[in-house]
Amino acid sequence: ASVAVALTVVGAGLASQTEVKADHPSYTAAKDEVLSKFSVPGYLWQRQREEIDELKSEKERLETNLQGKESDLQKKEQELENLNDDVKKLKDEVELGRNAELNRLNEERHDHDKREAERKALEDKLADKQEHLNGALRYINEKEAERKEKEAEQKKLKEEKQISDASRQGLRRDLDASREAKKQVEKDLANLTAELDKVKEEKQISDASRQGLRRDLDASREAKKQVEADLAALTAEHQKLK
Repeated sequence: ASVAVALTVVGAGLASQTEVKADHPSYTAAKDEVLSKFSVPGYLWQRQREEIDELKSEKERLETNLQGKESDLQKKEQELENLNDDVKKLKDEVELGRNAELNRLNEERHDHDKREAERKALEDKLADKQEHLNGALRYINEKEAERKEKEAEQKKLKEEKQISDASRQGLRRDLDASREAKKQVEKDLANLTAELDKVKEEKQISDASRQGLRRDLDASREAKKQVEADLAALTAEHQKLK
C-alpha cells in the first residue's frame, strides 16, 4: 500500500511538471531525488506480488464459485419453470375432470328427473284406470245383486204361478240391462287389455302394479263369465216363460 501511495505521489508530481521538458537537468534531478526517498526493498516487492497472486486466485475462485452458483440458479429456475408447467397442466387436467364430472352428474340428474316424471305419469294413468275398473266392478256387483234379487222374485212368482205380463216385461228389462252390462264389461275388458298391452310395450310398469292390473283383469274376466252365465240363465228362464 505504501508503494502505491509513493507511486501516486510521484505520478502527481511528475504530471504537475507540464512546463518542464523530460530531458531537462532539473527535472531529472528532481525525479531521482523523489525516487530515492521511496526505494522499496525486494522482499516487500515479493510479498506484494504474493498478495496480488493470492488476490487473483481468490478472485478466480470466487468467479468460479459465482459461475457455479449462477449455473445452479439457472437449474433451479428451470426446475421451477418446469414445476410451474406441471402444476398448470395438473390444474388444467383437474379442471377438465371436474367439468366432465359435473356434466355427467347433470346428465344423470336430467335422466333421473325425466324417468321420475314418466313414472309419475304412468302411476297417475294406472290409478285412473284402476278407478274406472273399480267402478266397472261395482256396477257389475250391483247388477249381480239386482239379478239375484230378480231371480229370487222370479222363483217365488214361478212357484206361486202368478207371473204377470208386467213381471215378464220387468224381466225383459233386466235381461236387456244384463246384456248391456255384459257389453260394458266387454268394453272395459277390451280397454284394460289394450292398456295392459300398451304398458307392457312401454316397459315401465313395476311388478307390483303389473300383478295388480293382472288381478283386476282376471277379476273382470271372471265377472264377465259370471254375467254371461247369468245372462244365459236369464235367457233360458225367459224362454221358458214365453
